[in-house]
Amino acid sequence: MVSPFDSARSSTFTQMKLTRKWVFVGLFAILAVTFGVHSLQTVSKTASPGLFQSTVPPNGECSAQTQFSHEPWMVPANYLNHDRPTTLGRDNLRNDSHYVTAFPVAGFTNKFIAYMHLIYQGILSNRIPIVPPIIPPGWVPIDAGMIPFGEIFNLTNLRANLRSPVLEWTDVKLLKPNASVQDENIGDDPTLERFGCWSTRKRTSLSPTWVGHAENLLKLDISFTRVPDFAYFNETDQEDFHTKFSSLAALTWPKHPHPSALNRPLMAKSRFGARLPPEDQLACFDLLYFVSTGVKRYEFENRWSPVWNTVGTHLTFSQPLVDITNGYLRRAMKLKENDEIPPIITVHIRRNDFKFHCKEGHEPPCFMPVQKYVEAVKEIQKELKEKRNIDATRIFVSSDETELSFWDDIASFGWTFFNHTAEQTIEKHGEWYPLLIDKVALSSGIGFIGTNPSTFSGMNARRVEDWNNGITKMLNYF
Repeated sequence: MVSPFDSARSSTFTQMKLTRKWVFVGLFAILAVTFGVHSLQTVSKTASPGLFQSTVPPNGECSAQTQFSHEPWMVPANYLNHDRPTTLGRDNLRNDSHYVTAFPVAGFTNKFIAYMHLIYQGILSNRIPIVPPIIPPGWVPIDAGMIPFGEIFNLTNLRANLRSPVLEWTDVKLLKPNASVQDENIGDDPTLERFGCWSTRKRTSLSPTWVGHAENLLKLDISFTRVPDFAYFNETDQEDFHTKFSSLAALTWPKHPHPSALNRPLMAKSRFGARLPPEDQLACFDLLYFVSTGVKRYEFENRWSPVWNTVGTHLTFSQPLVDITNGYLRRAMKLKENDEIPPIITVHIRRNDFKFHCKEGHEPPCFMPVQKYVEAVKEIQKELKEKRNIDATRIFVSSDETELSFWDDIASFGWTFFNHTAEQTIEKHGEWYPLLIDKVALSSGIGFIGTNPSTFSGMNARRVEDWNNGITKMLNYF
């Protein structure tokens, strides 16, 4: 039996609970509205990057321009002294900003990977990346000339997703559009700039990675200092040439670098005898290809790669390049100019230098049988039909093979490819474009088959998976 006192206490307590409940609800509503308004204001007024949140569809160039065109990170000039490149790049660097760059080495895809690493390094070290042009050689003749990174890749999309600035050397410094990497620098050239940079080369090497072609093009004269032991993947192995992003970030943190950055011995004086230590405003490295988070060497090959998932997936191709490639695909498949391109499976068959990748006891040339690619195509076609009800009957092939008998075999399967000689690709677009057009076409598949361990194939597999939700297979000779 409940006493009148207990009943009254219970009633009063219930009323108090209800009153408190509505007070808390009211307070929560006020806070929610206030916080929501503040958040909207913050998003529109600040440039702090939301690194792991994709805000724009990978190929959404127009959407990115519309949604983020007013944000500061979308305009390179906001992070420079002038809205145009200057004769001396140093004159364009703002005193209140810090930058990072590295230089192009090896083939096209390896340059792409190094530039992807450069941009990621910029994010980690609170520095603005300055990306060089793509330069020969690397599947193009030495006299092919440079091509700006932003002519190939959609930097509007990248900036919008990173919510962070990304510059090119063509934004910073006035470069001759027809400049050749073979035009040697002259010591008394007034446009020649001297910088001190870091070398990530293995510790048993007495000289840094050679970047003479980049120096010629960018009109730079670079001294090098080796990064300290703690920057290497294996700090005690003197032969290790892999480094870690976090260590390089600590080494170059603006205004407050790791103590090991100070007073290090010079590794190599510049071509014209300068002996400059690495500087604070523009951190620079000879090569950023062999860098990882410290989990695994060659991390970029893995689906979980933080660099790919943060930067690479948003480096979609520029719209003009996509438009050119779509024209090639329509002509190769005998479609009309405005016909929709059907679902295709793309195949990259790497041969050329891979003919020396032989099993024990075998003699070159050692090529993976084309029949293995045929079987892989059938497997992907079957999976697409069963799981998605997609009939992918069109197959596009790209290869570095030059033997006509190989291409006769490809044609006998009913597969398509580009004849860049008949298309006069070089005459119409330039030396780089056979490579670039093939690369864009390979990325357009709903399925993709590549050749392991080609980085060209590996990066394209990631593109097909991320951009098209495609199915991929990497074939291995061994």
